[in-house]
Amino acid sequence: GSEYGKSEWFLAYYDIFVRNAFGNYRDILREISYNPLMAENLSFLASKSTGYMWDRYRIKASADENFAREIMQLFTMGIIQLNMDGSAKLDSNGNTILAYTNDDIMSFSRAWTGFDLQLPRGNIEGYDNRIDPMRLIPDWRDRFPKTDTSGGYIGDAYPLCSDFPTRSFLMKGAQFRFLGSSSLPELMSDPAEFLTKEATIKVILDSTSSLRNLLCNPNSGGTCIYESL
Repeated sequence: GSEYGKSEWFLAYYDIFVRNAFGNYRDILREISYNPLMAENLSFLASKSTGYMWDRYRIKASADENFAREIMQLFTMGIIQLNMDGSAKLDSNGNTILAYTNDDIMSFSRAWTGFDLQLPRGNIEGYDNRIDPMRLIPDWRDRFPKTDTSGGYIGDAYPLCSDFPTRSFLMKGAQFRFLGSSSLPELMSDPAEFLTKEATIKVILDSTSSLRNLLCNPNSGGTCIYESL
């Protein structure tokens, strides 16, 4: 298409480096990873998970691996492991050690699924919104764990439920949703029609429910005093 009317796209990308010129390299990586021009150039824009493609189209397809490879090879660790002084790490035979394998690329590619352009808005050049950081489409995302380059899994350092304080789920303002026996990501938000469709079955805890009374912690007047930490 025409290159006219696209200068704002490239200036928005350039501004990432202006903002972070004296900042943290990790912040730059995060911003360029959400930038539409980077996603388009390294082809992970609208990349979809294998599960989504099979469930929706009955097509066996893999997530796009381009950005998963380049963010390691070009932007961060490089292709061989390094010592703290920048020299190459060597194995017992004196050979350099790969920083990542093709299996790592395939695993990381699944983390870069679900990215799409933000909706258009009227105060920018062009029809497509290639200025705002991209949004995530939950249905396109890969729902399974991703291995990292050290033999573990991405997110291993994040706290487990057992690491939180006792009864942290009863903190003031907490909301609860009934998910049945499944906790898949696509069930974490209700379809819009649930608000208007009368046939939707809603689970409501009535006044005789032990769970309701436990959460409610009513005072002498019957008003709920939700306990917080």
